[in-house]
Formats: sequence, structure tokens, C-alpha cells
Amino acid sequence: MVKKEYSLREKKHARTKIALMKAFLERLRYSRFENISIKEVCKNVEVSEGTFFNYFPEKIDLITYYVNLMTMKMIWNARRKVPRGRCLALINAFFEEMADEFTKVNIAYELISIMVVQHARPKKAMITDVEKRLVFPDLSGIEDVPPLFIDEFLRECIEQALNNGELPGRVNINDALVSLMAINIGTPIAVKFHDAKSVKYHYLRHLQLLWKELGAKKQRG
Repeated sequence: MVKKEYSLREKKHARTKIALMKAFLERLRYSRFENISIKEVCKNVEVSEGTFFNYFPEKIDLITYYVNLMTMKMIWNARRKVPRGRCLALINAFFEEMADEFTKVNIAYELISIMVVQHARPKKAMITDVEKRLVFPDLSGIEDVPPLFIDEFLRECIEQALNNGELPGRVNINDALVSLMAINIGTPIAVKFHDAKSVKYHYLRHLQLLWKELGAKKQRG
């Protein structure tokens, strides 16, 4: 398949947006979200503050942009580890990808705290194909992965698992989703303070218990 070519204007727009994100995230490694100066971020990228707010009307929009990008990457990686139609295995693989993200400790835990204090659900980021290509040049076909929040992806997987018989019809989708999100958010925090074992170990342990509780069909391999 021939890759689509993008105009210089599209590439410049995307590169500036990505540079702003990277500069902001670099500060998030050692600063709290609310203490990060947009002025300093713009100085680092050599753009005006007006330009920043053209890309990200609010600071939280930049975080949403990053979270959506990372979710796309984790979905892309997880799908390549699991045969098509194995929805619960796909969820397991996705959680393994999330566990790897928690090696970036400062950013990962700060992201949880940022999202928890939001009064309303953040708006989904607008991510163009050229942005996906520039951020993930080695992920062939990443353009086909839509920007999703983690719970949206997990809901899709649960619905598909119900449709293909991996989960029994009695399973309540919302209940299963809440359990998955509790594992997603609560496990890294508990591990940080109470156990030397990895987030990945506990993610997979909790998922195994959840699938058993829900009456998931055992699969070979």
C-alpha cells in the first residue's frame, strides 16, 4: 500500500503540536500539572502563547491529546499480540501495554491524579493521520486506529466478547467495565505503596480473577 503524502503545511502544523506536547510532558516529569508554565513551554518550542492555545484551548486538552495517542499505541501493540476475535486476550494484552507505560512513573501517576480531579469528562482529542504518522513512524497502519479513551476501548472489547461467546450473556457490560477501570487505576497506586511486585503481575492476576468471576469461556493457547 502506498503511503499518503502530506503537504508541508500539514507537517509543520503537526510538528508544532507534537513539539508542544513533548515540551509540556518533559516538565510533567518533575513538576505538578498546575505548576507548569505555558509561557516556558512556548519559549522552549519558540512559539507564542497564542499559538499554544490555538492547538490546546485548555491545558487539560494537551493531556487528553497525549492520553489518546498513548491509548492508540497500546491498542496497536496489543492487537498484534493476539489473534483476531480473542477479545479477553486482547484486554489482557492491552493491560500489559499499560503496565509498561507505568515504567514512566512520574508521568503515569501524575496523569491519574490529573484525570481524577476533572469535573467533567475531557473532550476527545482531534488527531490527524499526519500527527499519528509523525509520533509513531514505525507503527504501520496506526492511521487506522481511532483516538479513544481507555474505557471506550474496553467497552468495545467487552461487547465483542459477549457477542462471540467468550463471556456469558448474563454479564452486565457496565459492571464489567467498572471492574476493569478499577483494576486499571487502583492497581498501580496499590502496588506503588504496598508491593514490590510489578504492576503487570498484579494487572494479570486481577484480570484472571475477574474473568473467572464473570464466567468467561476458557480458551486454548
